[in-house]
Amino acid sequence: NLRGVTVEVQKFEDFSWLNASYVPVLKQLQDSDTQSYYFSGHNDDGRTPIKFRNPKYLSMLNHLRFYIPEVFPALKKVVFLDDDVVVQKDLSGLFSIDLNKNVNGAVETCMETFHRYHKYLNYSHPLIRSHFDPDACGWAFGMNVFDLVEWRKRNVTGIYHYWQEKNVDRTLWKLGTLPPGLLT
Repeated sequence: NLRGVTVEVQKFEDFSWLNASYVPVLKQLQDSDTQSYYFSGHNDDGRTPIKFRNPKYLSMLNHLRFYIPEVFPALKKVVFLDDDVVVQKDLSGLFSIDLNKNVNGAVETCMETFHRYHKYLNYSHPLIRSHFDPDACGWAFGMNVFDLVEWRKRNVTGIYHYWQEKNVDRTLWKLGTLPPGLLT
């Protein structure tokens, strides 16, 4: 039963704010060092495994989750699902969850050690080491309930920008959107 469901299809070109002056990832894409790192594999001395240099991690589709309040300015809450999530039952109950002023409601994935922060972040870097517990738990990044009112109050997108700009040299983390999501 799909009564009450709304689907809205939008395209990047509709978002005038989605540009290199606002979005650090787009700014990085214009940088010749970044292009060389991801697309040519140069300037790395072979230290970084090829899987970390995959340009798919720079796709705006992966980073767009950090701009949900801008994409949907009238919404107060969203259920965000990655494209590889298989929905097997009605998720409408997720909208009534009280997040207790938290921005994100998600499932922790602490049972396995590979879901701890130290697997995603560079703890030899003083900025990471001084701000984050290496044994903190990650979460199932592909299914989230976001309180967009709290998101806007706490400027989560601005915090994401801060960490992206700090990692322009790829010394805080190497791969994808999960590490900046954990930091944010």
